[in-house]
Amino acid sequence: MKFEIKNRWNGSVIFEAEFKCTADASEGIKLGLAVKVALKARANLTDAYLAGANLARANLADANLAGANLARANLADANLTGANLAHANLADANLTDANLTGAYLADAYLARANLARANLTDANLRTFKADMWLTLAQNRSEVPGLIQALRDGRVDGSVYDGECACLVGTVANLRGVDVGEIEHDPDHPAERWFLMINKGDKPGDDTGGGFAAKKALEWAEEFATLHGIDIDSALSSEPSEGERE
Repeated sequence: MKFEIKNRWNGSVIFEAEFKCTADASEGIKLGLAVKVALKARANLTDAYLAGANLARANLADANLAGANLARANLADANLTGANLAHANLADANLTDANLTGAYLADAYLARANLARANLTDANLRTFKADMWLTLAQNRSEVPGLIQALRDGRVDGSVYDGECACLVGTVANLRGVDVGEIEHDPDHPAERWFLMINKGDKPGDDTGGGFAAKKALEWAEEFATLHGIDIDSALSSEPSEGERE
């Protein structure tokens, strides 16, 4: 069987793979097999359309997947060591137990991606952390409240408004202002990171949102420590919900 991997933007053929497969196999399985053949041939899969590909347990070490559309792809247990995933679309992708050691994830789109138990040792998450720190630097008084919201599972990265909101939405709630008064952009790396967090997800939960919340909490606590923000004192001095009402 021959199968074409195409460019996600213009539909041009990036690589034509040939492999044995049953005719009734799903498109996800066929695409996954095509990717494996392409990588074995050292093909460059930048901007490839790989949405829904079944790449569970695949060896994708050092693969160039920059800008690729991997939405809904099954990457469970995949080896993505050193892979270039910059600007890749990983929305709804299953990365459970994936090895992302040393992977480059700058500006990747991670909405609802499942990174539960993924190994991100030395993965390049600097753009997400740096952008979050920029928001925290502009809203230092709200850092303790954001930390508490993350601890309590009161974050929902998909919305700007409501009791449980995204990074900027939570900051706005803490300041008691409309989110429009705070600089925000859904394409900012920090806001993309928070898209993985759903209402009720707590740091360390065995879910993609739990992983994202854990990293966000670590970054917020590190920021507080470096800038001399006494989290415990700040939180103990805040009024209770009953007192605020």
